[in-house]
Amino acid sequence: MPTYSYKCEKCNHDFEQFQSIANMHLPTAQPCPSCQEEGTVIKTIGGAPSLGDPVRLGLRKIDGGFKEVLQRIHAANGAGSNLNSKW
Repeated sequence: MPTYSYKCEKCNHDFEQFQSIANMHLPTAQPCPSCQEEGTVIKTIGGAPSLGDPVRLGLRKIDGGFKEVLQRIHAANGAGSNLNSKW
């Protein structure tokens, strides 16, 4: 089941719950778990589950320092130090 994020508009309490897709709006009909105020909980957008490695998907690039560490590890394992084609 997916995890959904919720927030109370009154006390700004953020929380997450595992819910089936059919029940994703259920917590909005319940009182806030922190302040117990009814009618103040909303489902928030964000914190979507990751579907893969952002580096390998091309969404993010690794920084130079990390790339240098990877090259040293690669070289120490006898595989050479050219990671440009892979990283």
